Amino acid sequence: MHIEGSYDFQGERQLVWDALMDLDVLGSIIPGSQGLEEIGENKYQSRLAVRVGPVNGKFEASFELADINEPQSYRLLVEGKGPAGHVTGAGTIELSQENNTTTMRYAGDARIGGKIAAVGQRLLDAAAKQIARQALRKLSRQVAARLEAAA
Repeated sequence: MHIEGSYDFQGERQLVWDALMDLDVLGSIIPGSQGLEEIGENKYQSRLAVRVGPVNGKFEASFELADINEPQSYRLLVEGKGPAGHVTGAGTIELSQENNTTTMRYAGDARIGGKIAAVGQRLLDAAAKQIARQALRKLSRQVAARLEAAA
């Protein structure tokens, strides 16, 4: 499965970067997350509740940030497993700034197996896009709150 897109944030790139690196912010924007726990340098774990079509399940997930180039980009490595299936994936996040707008470009690929994969590619693609939209909207609110607090 492949996902890619972009999202514009009001605010400077460093402000968006700082929000992306904040464990509490990340734990609050990931749909279904019960928070993030740091388990090593740039390594985190979480419990996620995910629903894709008729299949829902809980997953133990690990996340690792790699190739960090502050405040421009990083790679995200993801692995998750649970009774409903498993997922492994990798993606990139890139931030660019023009005037007071920061554009995030993201792209990633994931391999999904188990019961959750049985729902079909169309439902998986739709669920991935919905999860990305929800997370980006929540991140945008966090960035706006930080921008307002800095004013």
